[in-house]
Amino acid sequence: MPLLVVGPPAPEGPDQAAARLAQAWGACLEAKAEPAAWAQAASAVRDRATGVAVVVADGAEPEALDKLLASLAAADSALPVVVAGRALTGPAVAVAFRRRAVDVVAALDALPDGVPEPALAGQLGALIARRRARTQGWLFEDRPGLPRFIGTTPPMKEVARLVERVAPSEATVLILGESGTGKELVAKALHGLSPRRRGPFVAINCAAIPETLLENELFGHEKGSYTGANATAIGKVEAADKGTLFLDEIGEMPLPLQSKILRLLQDRTYDRIGGTKTRKADVRIVTATNRDLKTEAAAKRFREDLYYRLSVVPILLPALRDRPPDVPILAQAIVERLARDLGRPGLHIAPEALDRLTRYRWPGNVRELENELERAAVMAGGERIGVAELELRARVEDPDMAALARLLPLEGPLDATLDAARVHVIRLRISLALERTGGDLDRAAADLGVTREEFDRLLGVGP
Repeated sequence: MPLLVVGPPAPEGPDQAAARLAQAWGACLEAKAEPAAWAQAASAVRDRATGVAVVVADGAEPEALDKLLASLAAADSALPVVVAGRALTGPAVAVAFRRRAVDVVAALDALPDGVPEPALAGQLGALIARRRARTQGWLFEDRPGLPRFIGTTPPMKEVARLVERVAPSEATVLILGESGTGKELVAKALHGLSPRRRGPFVAINCAAIPETLLENELFGHEKGSYTGANATAIGKVEAADKGTLFLDEIGEMPLPLQSKILRLLQDRTYDRIGGTKTRKADVRIVTATNRDLKTEAAAKRFREDLYYRLSVVPILLPALRDRPPDVPILAQAIVERLARDLGRPGLHIAPEALDRLTRYRWPGNVRELENELERAAVMAGGERIGVAELELRARVEDPDMAALARLLPLEGPLDATLDAARVHVIRLRISLALERTGGDLDRAAADLGVTREEFDRLLGVGP
């Protein structure tokens, strides 16, 4: 992903200046650099996938610089821009900072050829990495501690926006979504973008641990607190000190333990099993569930006060079937990782297989996509994953379709399915109307917006 070096409007001519500077910057940064004349910079951005635009503004008037930066932003609003020059004036620097697209303003006064000092190379490298991440669908920059979270669709960009906004705070976050959508990755991103990122990230799956052991896993125990407790043991809360505690599948937590989690959230205190000393917890709590906790609370299966404490900031992850444009880039990224892991650099997906993956409904979401591609890669005879290596047809393709199949015939002519659906809907509506009106037929007919004669006829609909 190259640099685009925009030469100054210098007396020697913008084309020659840009070519000279591009060569100098490229050599210094060991990167591909392409020149662009001042007047043609915006069109050059539109014509290529540029990593970073370097604007060498020697001798540029503030008005001319402002106009150039505005045109670059209009050509690509996400383009990182560096403004550099030997003698940048105060007004020119102010213009550069006022334009939100500008990431770095570099003074090159001491360098005779306008070549960047070595310290700037690291900054430019970070900008290029961030730009590459965005063009490949990475929602967070590529750096240690941050997961590679991929998505290009509006729902995923909204997830990234919420994560980046909420991460610096101490707010409790509830991550919602079906199994396999990447809830733990979001939790790790919240931790990696937070001031607690140097502390531990500790995860516990509340559904994977028996109820009798979950409290011990969370809070630890004192020596001698029960038979077999031969030594003091710290729990996950203590292990996450000064970091983030991720409670996955919080909807599966037993009611008796929920009160202790509520106390942890309210007071940031807890007790070890068998302990007499109340302990302070310096942790940020992030939780996740695939259940509707509001419905669970209404059914008395989940504490309502805990639900409101957990959902200070809810983040909803969309199902993979609701973002099909993301499937190809996810699949390509997974195959690239498999190629490295399996030592098969030529591994790739055939276009027809990629199309089949995109049209599939993915009830298991991204986790199912990963498993499918790993199985296909292992089973493929060569370096090519084709349709023959996929086993998608053998599965139920959508939980919604599975539910529908329990109610209606999905084989045979479409008319038969539509007729059955009509009968089923009529019966449901009549049943609800009679329930609301206490069995009064006249009121039930009025509730449905039909005459009494029509209602009587509908009562006999169906076999």
